[in-house]
Amino acid sequence: MGTIFREITTEATLQEKKKLRKDFRLFDMIFYTMAAILGIDTLGVISTNGGQGLTWLVISAITFLFPYGLLAAELGSTFTQEGGIYEWCKMAGGRFYGALAATLYWISNPLWVGGTLAVTAITAIKTFWFGNPNVVWGNNPAIDAICEMGVALLFIWGTTLCAILSLHVGKWLSVIGSYVKLILFGIFILLAIFYFFGGHAKGAHLGLVDLIPSSDLPFVFSAVLPALIFNWVGFELQNGASEEMHNPQRDVPRAIIRAGITTVIAYIVPIAIITFALPKDQLSNASGFLASFKLVATVLPAPIALALGVLVALGVVVALASSGGTWVIGADRTMAISALDRNGPAFLGRFSRRYGTPIVVNILSGIVSTLAMAGAISVNAFSSDPNITALFGLVLGFTISTTTLSYLFIFPAYLILKYKYAHVKRVYSVPGGKIGAWIVTILPLFYAALASYYILIPTDSTISNYKGITRTSYELTQFVPLIIIVLLTIGLFIWGHSEKQNQDVEVEINIDDGTTDNPPLDTITPALS
Repeated sequence: MGTIFREITTEATLQEKKKLRKDFRLFDMIFYTMAAILGIDTLGVISTNGGQGLTWLVISAITFLFPYGLLAAELGSTFTQEGGIYEWCKMAGGRFYGALAATLYWISNPLWVGGTLAVTAITAIKTFWFGNPNVVWGNNPAIDAICEMGVALLFIWGTTLCAILSLHVGKWLSVIGSYVKLILFGIFILLAIFYFFGGHAKGAHLGLVDLIPSSDLPFVFSAVLPALIFNWVGFELQNGASEEMHNPQRDVPRAIIRAGITTVIAYIVPIAIITFALPKDQLSNASGFLASFKLVATVLPAPIALALGVLVALGVVVALASSGGTWVIGADRTMAISALDRNGPAFLGRFSRRYGTPIVVNILSGIVSTLAMAGAISVNAFSSDPNITALFGLVLGFTISTTTLSYLFIFPAYLILKYKYAHVKRVYSVPGGKIGAWIVTILPLFYAALASYYILIPTDSTISNYKGITRTSYELTQFVPLIIIVLLTIGLFIWGHSEKQNQDVEVEINIDDGTTDNPPLDTITPALS
């Protein structure tokens, strides 16, 4: 018979779920999760904090990533409905609670793709193909902005297309991108070793004493931890496509364990190399993976370095697209399921019959990414002091804040479901019973809360890193969009609940085999209002 529990859903949700396809296997899920967590756009941000950046990387891996992984493994293998975090939050706190979590979770991704990732892709091309990340194409700000937008449009809509195509096709962006990232890291590590032992790294280097964490905790919470937490999240993303998995009960924990171990190693090794191979005075110049790569590539003869740079730029673009595409694939499904569940107009959650993907939200993500990109490039190009580094920081700050805020809903949902559905059989359960459940909830929740606060209200020293940006300007770029997001969620919620044709229905979910009883619509029992 199995463990059965009843859930309120909608007619539109059941209708659209008929278009889903079982295309997600363990191999795909491992690389999908790796692509979600393993990024290169914030690698140098951690390295510039010196030895304590590496120390906090290890500390956060033990005290945040490990408990978070245990939490996600239990949630993802127990509650296997399509939409992942929306369904968990809805079951824990109701529809609006789930809708707000889903909107924050979703909106950060098109902004990230159109902002941070598109900017990094443009920077990679300018750095390795033109020798200067701040080169002005055509020697004219207007021409430069048009060219940058052209590159960004190709990047954004290429990534969006991979999300629109079936998961059977789109998942290969995650797989290929993960391999490309590992190859890039491998090449970088070899070059950095040659750079160090070749005598190029002249000057004072960091020692073991520099690994001691700083006593300036506001600085750590403001500048170090938000980037680390942003790097580590993504274990639950694969559950956006839970009902497209062949065996989520078995494969979700396995994918999390294998992807987690690989990702930790892939982060620690290159960051350790950057930290100890480069002299202290050069760490500030290695403010990103691109700058670090260009620096260590000076060990090569100029023609070889130039040719390698061309390939590295292409590899970086593919790696960035895999990170963005992976998050768009999972988060768009989450947003679509939320809309189908009367938290938005039903058409917003429509899935393609041909591809089995949430095509309306996919296109909407591409549009939001395009608008974010156009705004960011225009503001930077026509400012009195164009600075791509400051632009990167501002966009990344908002992306981190919306992402970490969504986890303030997700982590408590786990603990609530642990008690609310205590009778539901867990294929995998966090060790330590209820005490273990509290520990794996409080630790990551503490990190997410600190990161959210300090990215929204950073220290004065952090604000000073944004050239030409005042505290008021910075905080406006954070709080105004958040207010708009909350109002948008409320508006969509009212719209969705006003659609009388999309009625609530009650279904049975079998936890043991991960199936949902989706009977013909004319035999469904309407849920009581």
